[in-house]
This record gives sequence, C-alpha cells and structure tokens, in this order.
Amino acid sequence: MILSMTEQVKFFAWVTVLGMSAGFLYDFFRILRRTFKHPDALTQVEDLVYWLAATVFIFYFILHSNNGEIRWYAIFGVFAGMGLYLMTISKLIMKISTIIIDVLKKVLIVAINIILAPFKLLGKLLIIPIGLIKHWLLKQGIAGKRMVRSCKRHAKIRINKMQRDFSIIRTKI
Repeated sequence: MILSMTEQVKFFAWVTVLGMSAGFLYDFFRILRRTFKHPDALTQVEDLVYWLAATVFIFYFILHSNNGEIRWYAIFGVFAGMGLYLMTISKLIMKISTIIIDVLKKVLIVAINIILAPFKLLGKLLIIPIGLIKHWLLKQGIAGKRMVRSCKRHAKIRINKMQRDFSIIRTKI
C-alpha cells in the first residue's frame, strides 16, 4: 500500500511519539532501579522484558498503522524519538522523580516514627518495672537453684540410706 507524503509524515510523527513513550517507560524502570536496589541479574531480566514488550508493541503499532510494512523511516522514527526523549526530558524527569521519591521516603519515615512513638514511650516507661521483675526473678532463680541442690542432696542421702537398709535386709534374709 502506497502512502501519500502527508500520511508518511503523520506515520513518522506517530512512531517518533511511540519512541518517546518507549523512552519514558524505560525511565520508569530506571527509577525503580534507583529506588529499590536489586541484583544485576534481575536488572538484566527487567531489560529483557522491557525490550520484548517494546518490540511487540512497536510491531503491533506498525502492523495496524502501516499494514505491516516496515519502512526504514519507521525504525528511524522510533529510535529518534527514544534518543530525543533520553537526551532532553529524561534528565528532568529523573531528577524530579528522585526528589519526589526522597520526599515520600522522608514522609513515610516520619509517619512510621509517629505511629511507633507511643510504643517507644511505653517501652521506656515499663523498663524500670520490667527490670525490677527481672531482678526479682533472677533472685528467685538463684534461691530456686539452691533449693533444688539442697533437695538433690537430701534425696541422695535418703537413697543411700535406703540402699544400706535394703542391703542389711538382704544379708539377714
């Protein structure tokens, strides 16, 4: 199918916008990488998924817009749009998103500290009574250990006495 010059210019503009959109989507992945640190293997998987999805979407767009005819200016338009986006607006978007994420992190940390403040205060208030109870239990534990040792000693004496008595009884029988 032969396109008029006007239709070719419109198509080139659309694939350029598509390339810019692909660049914006790639920035989304870059922002995620900056926000959540993860291993290089996962980064490679993300890149693979991104490029496969971008390729399928671009091919689908060309298939339906240009009846599946892949022309050199369509490929050039996609790469030009992506390059134009990455060289211009991308830096601004990355800076703004980094600032927004940093502010959100700080707000989240403050919110968590506000939520945890009563529990921290309760912990500080209970540390003295808990320390006293712990000290008392340790004292009881030491006294309990003494009591157990004393019981074991008395039990051993009793067992020895019973064994002697049984041996005397056996010898007399």
